[in-house]
Amino acid sequence: MTPVPLPTLILWCLGAFLCGSIPFGLVLVKLAGKGDVREHGSGNIGATNVSRVGGKALGIVTLLLDILKGFLPVYLAKQFSLGESALSMLALFAVLGHVFTPWLKFQGGKGVATALGVALAFRAAMVLPALGVFIVLVLAFRYVSLGSVMAAMALPFVLLWKGATPLVILLWVDISFIVIAKHHENIRRLLKGTESPLWGTKKEGNHVQG
Repeated sequence: MTPVPLPTLILWCLGAFLCGSIPFGLVLVKLAGKGDVREHGSGNIGATNVSRVGGKALGIVTLLLDILKGFLPVYLAKQFSLGESALSMLALFAVLGHVFTPWLKFQGGKGVATALGVALAFRAAMVLPALGVFIVLVLAFRYVSLGSVMAAMALPFVLLWKGATPLVILLWVDISFIVIAKHHENIRRLLKGTESPLWGTKKEGNHVQG
């Protein structure tokens, strides 16, 4: 791959950040006449809270759009033959845009759906092991938050196993760290045993994703 000039890379990263920053959950709930999603439930703009406020259909649409806004910039850059290091940097900026959206005073979602989108565009095959981790843990323990955190943690290990370069792995470690850090409240509840399971007896707290 031809090295990307720094000004070009900066523009790509800015575009990825802005694409990732679109608060679809907030916009869709307002368009549906349900008010500000941040004032209900967990206050998160992600698909789970949108489902609570606006219904399951609106939550599914939000999920798909949050995946798409991560997928699109990385996919487009891939068509222009950007190398994996540059693509990984774009992936990081797309997730950062979702988590720290400037339109909402840098308060965004938790990055799970957008991280899924960038991973699908980067190397679709790397999603399968992470998805397997997610499914197994959710079925075994019933906690979406636990599955999300461990799936995010699995992504850089999959790349390490596939022989990715150190820089690529480091950038994906950053993405995983962001997703995990945004789940700090869920992790605290998991440790206390107060996290709400996906089904069964409900406990204090929420397993909100975004």
